[in-house]
Amino acid sequence: MAKRFLILLAFLTTLTASYFVGVLSVVDLSIDEGTDEVTDEVFLEVMDELMSNHYSTPTNESLLEGAIEGMIASLDDPFTSYFDYEEAASYQQSFGESYVGIGVTVSFIDELIVVESVKDDGPADTAGIRVNDIIAEVDSISAIGKPFFETVGLIIGEEGTDVTIGIMRNGVDEIINLTMTRSVIDSATVSFDSFVRGEDLIGYIEVTTFGDETVGLFIDAINDLEAQGIDGLIIDLRNNGGGHLYTVINMLNQFLLDNDIPMFSTEYYNDGELLTEEYFSNRPILRDYDIVTVVNQNSASASEVFASSMQEHGDYAVVGVTTYGKGTMQTDVDITATIEDSLHITIGKWFTTDGNWVHYDGGTDGVIPDVVVEKTPVELAYKMFFIGDETEILFDTVDARVANIQLVLNVMGYTVRTDGYFDDTTKLAILDIQETNALTETGNIDSDTLIVINSALDLYQDNLLNDTQLEAAIDYLIND
Repeated sequence: MAKRFLILLAFLTTLTASYFVGVLSVVDLSIDEGTDEVTDEVFLEVMDELMSNHYSTPTNESLLEGAIEGMIASLDDPFTSYFDYEEAASYQQSFGESYVGIGVTVSFIDELIVVESVKDDGPADTAGIRVNDIIAEVDSISAIGKPFFETVGLIIGEEGTDVTIGIMRNGVDEIINLTMTRSVIDSATVSFDSFVRGEDLIGYIEVTTFGDETVGLFIDAINDLEAQGIDGLIIDLRNNGGGHLYTVINMLNQFLLDNDIPMFSTEYYNDGELLTEEYFSNRPILRDYDIVTVVNQNSASASEVFASSMQEHGDYAVVGVTTYGKGTMQTDVDITATIEDSLHITIGKWFTTDGNWVHYDGGTDGVIPDVVVEKTPVELAYKMFFIGDETEILFDTVDARVANIQLVLNVMGYTVRTDGYFDDTTKLAILDIQETNALTETGNIDSDTLIVINSALDLYQDNLLNDTQLEAAIDYLIND
């Protein structure tokens, strides 16, 4: 009998790898004698020899863990993983409206754990972790070359406990160790607002995850904005790594027309049988305003389903930069021999309305926006923190961090170069900041000065009027 699947279209996750505990259960791989292919007997014999004679005295448990990791590694699929009960529970928690953690979203790129976004005022943000930092250590345990979920599992812990993250940062030779306290992170999957532009009222809905409660919150946001009398709507899926299949279907049903054309389709295996399925909208009429979807390079999986369906099926514009390109889908299958463990397994592919496969490996490499808009350098600027014994950045030096600070100084109203050279003009700007804020006037950049500069950057980046991609979406709605 075919199994019932909870299909997931998710890319960014926060779990650990697990190991097999219990009686070995293998598929019968026996073949004719005289061949060199691996059989179950060969596997068990190798395992027995290693346990009996290898100088490291491996345990049954460690070898089984390695065997499972090896099987999964042979798939060359970063989205298939083995979960224990706690990991599976944490994974499901990530689709809720809050979680316990340090406030970062990470992804696995070229076997490195890369920070994709940092929650404002969360533990990681306060400690000084930045976007594009690489997590190299967790509590002095190396993360380099380790399975993704194993490392992220070390980061997860109980509320109120400390964790030290060692990060590698471009331009810094040594690993930077930052200690922070795990806390409950509010992570509302849906937020909304509206903007007046001339005579037009533009609605705005940001969706961070296609989670358990997202559909209801999304519909509530639409109803609220329509009650305000919006003339157009922007749906922001930037840095959204995906989520539940049923969530994205129900959200698309709010906009796309029932016209006998599938919004998207899937091709997946269930009990060894390859199945195909098409997903249709049930909406009888279109809404009476235009809609734009905003995406970026971290919009993945369910976000790409939504964006491509709006683009190809609904003929609604997509604005931003090309998405990640994850054209596969996963489900969780219980491992009956362990009772509590499960296999997070890629079971198939999904295809756009026009039959495109957006995958980064063999597909179209993502959803290409109708209007391509890159973020400006100041939008990509980052807050600065001193690490270790360092206390200031000195005048008349060249430093990549100075270039970042100079970007912020320009938005603060100063006119300075942005090549990283700490020249006289930059020093005058720093002196003015120190004088204005009653700080010690050294002309060098110290921690107190950085607090002022970081606050100015926060103020700039939190202002949606400074969001180039969002402004481009608004302009499209007004002028199209």
